[in-house]
Amino acid sequence: MKKFTSKPFNSYTLLIIAIIGISATSCKKVLEENPSDRLATTNFYKTESDANVAINAIYNPIRGQYGSTAWGGQFTPMEDYSYGTGIYANISLYGMNSGDISRTDDSWRSFFRAINSANMALKYIPQIPMADANKNALLAEARFLRAWCYRNLVWSWGGVPIRKEPTEKLDQIGGKRAPVAEVYNFIIEDLKFAETNLPSKPALAGKPTKWAAMTMLADIYLFSEKWAEARDKANEVITSSDYALVPVKTASDFDLLFGPTAITSKEDIFSIKYARTVGSEIAQQYAQPNSAYSSGGYGSFYGLPTFPLLRDWDKQDLRYQYDIYTSYPNKQGVIVQAPPSAPILFGKFKDPGFAPSHGNDFPIYRFADALLIYAEAAGQAAGGPTALALERLNMIRRRAYGHDPAAPSAVDYTMADAPTQQAFRDLVLKERAYEFLCEGKRWFDLVRTNTLKQVVKASKGLDVPDFITLFAIPKNEIDNNPDINPEDQNPGY
Repeated sequence: MKKFTSKPFNSYTLLIIAIIGISATSCKKVLEENPSDRLATTNFYKTESDANVAINAIYNPIRGQYGSTAWGGQFTPMEDYSYGTGIYANISLYGMNSGDISRTDDSWRSFFRAINSANMALKYIPQIPMADANKNALLAEARFLRAWCYRNLVWSWGGVPIRKEPTEKLDQIGGKRAPVAEVYNFIIEDLKFAETNLPSKPALAGKPTKWAAMTMLADIYLFSEKWAEARDKANEVITSSDYALVPVKTASDFDLLFGPTAITSKEDIFSIKYARTVGSEIAQQYAQPNSAYSSGGYGSFYGLPTFPLLRDWDKQDLRYQYDIYTSYPNKQGVIVQAPPSAPILFGKFKDPGFAPSHGNDFPIYRFADALLIYAEAAGQAAGGPTALALERLNMIRRRAYGHDPAAPSAVDYTMADAPTQQAFRDLVLKERAYEFLCEGKRWFDLVRTNTLKQVVKASKGLDVPDFITLFAIPKNEIDNNPDINPEDQNPGY
């Protein structure tokens, strides 16, 4: 299967993308420009090839938010097992300075750029003569990507403007902040269309399928505390037989999931794809500057042995052996100790063979997500652990110790380990923390379960201010959107 990385386009395609990628939050000067040499939408959206180019353009601003220092890098230093250095030092202490806000502003712009590109595709692709099945699949892909952007926006900013039409004229830049519940309903509507019309198998690795839409639906239901809906939707994915946990026997086997040359796997439901010819900064974010694990590490994140999540992690867990290291080879191949200032380092996304860039993909949804969503939602819906919820939690745990996920093992949790609803949920959340380390999910788990303050206080000894759970609405948006005023800003900014 080919790996979809949204490779660089030729100059003609870049010109087209410049049109279909107009930012919903661009300044008025840009929106008022009308260059005579720019292609119009009437010159494009003529063929099925044009439609595919328009869809591929949606990915570009999103990919940058995960593969660089933007949205995808904001959460690891705020989680309870990590501090940040450099540009992340302040936010890891739960402050938000102008530099932090400029990065979150960039994320807002990028997500709305992608939404606008999706809306352009949704408006103009229907007029293109092509097979209905192909057309509906492309429209479903656009709606999946739009839902994904709104998922990120509502998790990070709360209520945001819902834009269903492309921004093509100056009088279209408005839109009030919709209530969070309304944003979730919009996401669900898009995902239901995507579930119905996306293919079961991707033509290219990195393209969404109906199962990706269903997994995101289950995740949205989980965040909305619609336990039965989350349980049932996750169960559909699990019982589809399209996915399975990748077996591991040694820690290095996790390279099949996270390694820089991995293209896809039986576990990969949806991920952002990178290649060494295009690349990302993921490996650089985690590696030390002199490390052989990247071309030039930033050493952005590190842990301390006193952090309970790391301190209490069983060292026989192969995830610990893969994800955590305290010594590493430098570029001369000499093993050196991690510095005292950063004694625990994270190795999920290391790339020792970079050339010319880094190829580690960033996972959005794996089969592990479906299993753990099911376990938590089923336990909450039933008022306590069910046998099937416990089994699916144990599938994750068995694999972590190198056992067959489908066969009982000595490391299995039992009902005695989780006699109550809360005890079982705590077990699930602990497994989520270990399974998804450095995948940007721990922060949102702590926020949605209302445990953020107590967990961070116990780990870092810091008080988390209320405002930090939501980012600042960009000043540019407040200045240019006639429907958002300064008093609509999130508290604390």
